[in-house]
Amino acid sequence: MTIFNYFSQFMATATYILMCHLILSKHISRKINALLYAYLILVCIFLAPVLGQFGIPVFFIGSDIILLFNKRDRVLNLLLFQIIWAWSVLTDYMLTIPLRLILGYDFSAIDNSLPLTLLFSILHALLCILPCLFIGNRLHRKLVTNQNVIPPRIQLLLFLEVTICSCIFLINIIFGSLLHYPSDILFFNGILIFCFATANVLIFLMLYNTLQANKKLELQAREQENLTHYMAQLENHYQDIRRFKHDYLNILSTITGYIQENDMDKLRNYFDSSIVTSSSILVNQDDTLARLSLIKVTEIKGLLYTKMVQAMNRQLDVSFELTQEITELSTDLLTLSRVLGIFLDNAIEAASETKQKRFHIAIVCKSAFCYFSY
Repeated sequence: MTIFNYFSQFMATATYILMCHLILSKHISRKINALLYAYLILVCIFLAPVLGQFGIPVFFIGSDIILLFNKRDRVLNLLLFQIIWAWSVLTDYMLTIPLRLILGYDFSAIDNSLPLTLLFSILHALLCILPCLFIGNRLHRKLVTNQNVIPPRIQLLLFLEVTICSCIFLINIIFGSLLHYPSDILFFNGILIFCFATANVLIFLMLYNTLQANKKLELQAREQENLTHYMAQLENHYQDIRRFKHDYLNILSTITGYIQENDMDKLRNYFDSSIVTSSSILVNQDDTLARLSLIKVTEIKGLLYTKMVQAMNRQLDVSFELTQEITELSTDLLTLSRVLGIFLDNAIEAASETKQKRFHIAIVCKSAFCYFSY
């Protein structure tokens, strides 16, 4: 191999590592990242010149095994890794076909010419990295705010589909290398990869939009359920107000009787035992529920209101701690509602079995994070 070949391999390897850094999940540990990048350097720079296109299976098998050791987003990372490879191959054909069919330069001419090697390496790096810069940030934001929008089974099916496509690409690439890449084979491979890539992108977009729409419908159904509970609690509060009105008249009648009899000792005892206790409970409950006005996220506000009223109905001493306004939560609200609902139900059950009968909820917001405790 000439020095130009080594330079081309080095640029391709650096480009691929940067693409992996931009696209793969941020939940990959540093050790896994370091091991993956070291393996890519070993295969692409040292083994590829010896094995040729037959080094691609070694490239895939070793990389997939390394990614499987990561605890989170395993299938997603395997899927993204193959998509990165497919995009790298597609951009390679996007440059090779015009140079071969239009300008008449073959691989040997590119490898033995410094200007052509530099031009090819720089254009290939730009075509690979620039889309990753744009897509990577959006992808990671989507993964943060729409966690689990693609169920694990769907991810596995997509991974198998992309794996089959990659195997077809690999067979055509190896077959073309054995024939020294004639123009018709090169053109056919480029068209095949482009068609598969376009079809996969359309499938991903339609699937994602469908799943996103289903998730919105599920979230709306959850909101409707919380609204129904909220309306039911309002009706219960209306009944409580009616009962309080009746009790209030009875309290006035009792106080009037004590005053008419001039029995101040009984009046004092009645006031301390009945009126003060009832008023303190009402004030505490109203203050607790009033703090929910600081939460502007309707889904979470309705859920907390429903659970707090349930706890009050079970004669629990409910307290709620929130010191600042919450206008938005950068997470999947449907998943958060499910998790909060389960934990709050468990907390209510646990508090009901204690002697203190206390149920406390605290939301502490620091910088860009909100911490829920109960």
